[in-house]
Amino acid sequence: MYSLADSISIKEDWGHSSNIIGVELAQRAGAKHLCMYHHEPNYDDTMIARIMEETIRYEELSEEGDSLIVSSAYDGREIVV
Repeated sequence: MYSLADSISIKEDWGHSSNIIGVELAQRAGAKHLCMYHHEPNYDDTMIARIMEETIRYEELSEEGDSLIVSSAYDGREIVV
């Protein structure tokens, strides 16, 4: 829901995770696809896109095995599993 910076500062006690923690948990679980779906309502499209870029870059830098697909949910999106 939040960037790492927001999750450890202004939103620390809100009970939501960061994009970075999401990547780490998905990698540890051996997931193939992480779809970020719960976005901060106050974030505009530009902010969500920036967080997605940050998340994808973190995944690329931290991957140790198979790469993890990182995407963002939006109205009408369908993911075949």
